Amino acid sequence: MLALLTSLLLPLGGLGSITATDSSHLPADLPALEAYIAANPTNTLALIRTALEYHNKAAFGGKAAKKLIDQTKDCLDKVLAVEPKNAFAKALLGSAVVVSAREPFWPGAKIRRVRDGIVIMDEAITMNPDDADARFTRASNNLFLPDFFKRRHVVEEDFQWLQSRADRGEFPVEFRQYVFLYHGLARKRWGEQDRAESLWKAGLAINPKTKVAEELRKELAGKTALSILDKE
Repeated sequence: MLALLTSLLLPLGGLGSITATDSSHLPADLPALEAYIAANPTNTLALIRTALEYHNKAAFGGKAAKKLIDQTKDCLDKVLAVEPKNAFAKALLGSAVVVSAREPFWPGAKIRRVRDGIVIMDEAITMNPDDADARFTRASNNLFLPDFFKRRHVVEEDFQWLQSRADRGEFPVEFRQYVFLYHGLARKRWGEQDRAESLWKAGLAINPKTKVAEELRKELAGKTALSILDKE
């Protein structure tokens, strides 16, 4: 477990980059997003979208990770200063705190950092249990935590909530596919390979031409086995 905390990261580079909230009018790449918020510093949706990009880059680790986490927090602090009940921003902040658990040297400090992030994410969902982006953030973050933290029941609850709505077609196409992708990863982790493959196939059938579809194909082909999940 401590070895996992030492290299704590989210496989697949972090959370899905597509959200349930329509941000199609915003730039797609990080440099353009940074330029956009420089010109529109109070645009909360752009700040969250930029924070998500920083967060996902930080999840890969590396020398730039701490700076990226700091940039993530800076964007989200600005959002929460004007929208303190923005559940997605708060959940993403909690996820960033968990990812930052790689920074402290001492195992006890790492564990405290993870627990602090968990508390923030749980507060976000309590604040607005119907925020799909917040639910997905918590589920996909907590999925990759060691069993030591006893978060499986939370992950199952979040994915059940998300899956029932994705099955009804309530979300944008690619976000729906991310639900199928990560829910499948959860089932794979819990030893339910058949269920995982069923979810990935169903997600792929929604639209086989999207970027997320490529990730689903890789999982079905067994090309992105999450070895980090097998080390506990």
